[in-house]
Amino acid sequence: MRNVFWCGAMVSAACAVSAGEWRVARDIAGETEAMAVAAVTLDEHVFVNSLPGFADVRVLDREGREVPRVIQAEREYAFEERHTPRAAKLKSLEQLPEGGMAVVCEIERTNAVSLTQVTIRTPLRNYEQTVTLYVQDGAGGWQPVKKAEPLFDYSRFADVKKETVDLPVLTNRLFRLEIGRADDRVFSLYTAVTEEAGRGQIKRFSVEQRPFRIDAVIFRDTEQVAMAKDRRERIGVRDVKVTEDAGRKGTLLEFGVAWQPVVGLVFNPAQQNFERAVTVEGLGAGGWHSVSEGRVSRSRLPGMPPHDQVELGFAEVRAERLRVWVQNDDNPPLTFGEGGVSLVRQAYRVAFIAEKGQRYRLVYGNPEVKAEPVYEQGVMAYLNSGKKSAEWRLALPPPGEVTYGSGVRLRQFLSKHGLTVLSVLVLAALSLLVLRAMRHVGK
Repeated sequence: MRNVFWCGAMVSAACAVSAGEWRVARDIAGETEAMAVAAVTLDEHVFVNSLPGFADVRVLDREGREVPRVIQAEREYAFEERHTPRAAKLKSLEQLPEGGMAVVCEIERTNAVSLTQVTIRTPLRNYEQTVTLYVQDGAGGWQPVKKAEPLFDYSRFADVKKETVDLPVLTNRLFRLEIGRADDRVFSLYTAVTEEAGRGQIKRFSVEQRPFRIDAVIFRDTEQVAMAKDRRERIGVRDVKVTEDAGRKGTLLEFGVAWQPVVGLVFNPAQQNFERAVTVEGLGAGGWHSVSEGRVSRSRLPGMPPHDQVELGFAEVRAERLRVWVQNDDNPPLTFGEGGVSLVRQAYRVAFIAEKGQRYRLVYGNPEVKAEPVYEQGVMAYLNSGKKSAEWRLALPPPGEVTYGSGVRLRQFLSKHGLTVLSVLVLAALSLLVLRAMRHVGK
């Protein structure tokens, strides 16, 4: 039992080592004249030589002190316009000496607005009218936004009307609208032939005066809404090992991904018409595990539009290797040449607060780090508020592969398989004790 104790102690000591040195240090190119949030995009060298979860990735200043950083998935933003109607409250009416009417209205809203159009709703039909929009200047006077715009309704003749006026982008909330004529005078329809007098008939018409009633003044509030989606890259896979299994009627593809953040695979076999079920597995610390399954297909048939469904997406996985089982059934096997398989990789960046005149380095490559650091999240609050970071550049990675000494490799092995090794040692020791006891009983 004493041997078992010492074996367990050695395994535990090898696994519980303190953090060593970072193997890679790369300068970050950029400087700022005032405090700012800077960001650099992580590349393949960082993915390959850092721990899953980026636990060993740090940002250091010139003196070698850690700078709080946030690592987040990169996103692409596309902006689209969204229109929201904002009804204005009528505050006052005034009849003008020239026969027009002035309406003062206000949008009761505390948040900022970007007004691009105004609509005047009226129950009146078959009319012609003009409207001029004014906003207040700094001295409290009214200044026209643009020249008088026509409003009309020709529904007697056709379904044609205009009740809106386009505006330059306005952020005001108080407006004055001047209507050209408060009373709309129109001739009534032909009534009757009343009598004959001399050379012809006398026809009577009547003139109708209709007040230009305003039911509502509605402004259109236009805002630019950012639609975010993760930025992803397609990376060709090299050295794909292809194995045909005639008994199981399928093709096995296996290739290394070197712990990159993979969120999908793209298949491009030589065949132009196919539909196959595929299953993806990843090799990690605990062996092979299921990643995803689905179907891929392609169609190039005459008289039919081309069809491509060759990308299989899944939740992000960081593994040492991936293998894909393609179920061929009784169909000819698919053939995969160079460029036959591509990774879909999630792009990441590291953001941090940069001080004026300070220089920074990105360090990584420390397999002995046990946990990701916990920093204050002020950077995330800044970025989530819609602010943008300064885009800095990462220096080129060092040539060659990052290597570790035998002690580090031993600790990595024991960190992954220490419990298994300890279990084997315990079983071996127990077997030895049982064997010695059996020999003693036999004597």
